[in-house]
Amino acid sequence: MTCTANLIKSTASMCWESVDEMLCQAFYIKNTLIMGKGNSARIEEWIKSKGVVDRCRSGLSQHDWHANSAMVLCRVENILNDIEWTLIKAEYGYDLSGIIDLTNYVLDRDSYIQPLECDALLEYLFLKNRTYTQMQDKFNFSAPKLNRKLRHIKTIINKLHCDCISKLDGQINED
Repeated sequence: MTCTANLIKSTASMCWESVDEMLCQAFYIKNTLIMGKGNSARIEEWIKSKGVVDRCRSGLSQHDWHANSAMVLCRVENILNDIEWTLIKAEYGYDLSGIIDLTNYVLDRDSYIQPLECDALLEYLFLKNRTYTQMQDKFNFSAPKLNRKLRHIKTIINKLHCDCISKLDGQINED
């Protein structure tokens, strides 16, 4: 077992109760900026130097947290195939750069939906950047029709998500 795998396994077993929680935290840390030595960081260091106990029980710095997060995400990317990794990035990292791949995946399993509709509905599911009525107005859908299309997409995406989580759970616990 590599050093990275040992670190991920020990970190995962200590901090996270589930793969879902691990992914949420890893993407959250990845998307958080490292605080520089600005005024608040200097104040924090000064308080610690005066003997005040650090609230963080792990003793890791921000750079350590980012490094752990990067290692966890690299491991996850190596375990999953491309479409599964695209789904995880879209769901946890709000990165829709692979939405075309997800659309093709959905359309391969269900021809009920048009490609542009599928793109917009996937964007709606992951980002919630539009309201329900805006989605109805965009494609001139009635509420039941929009619900049917969303249900079709959710069924396919949820199955893929469950497959990803079970694959990750098995691999990370196995290592």
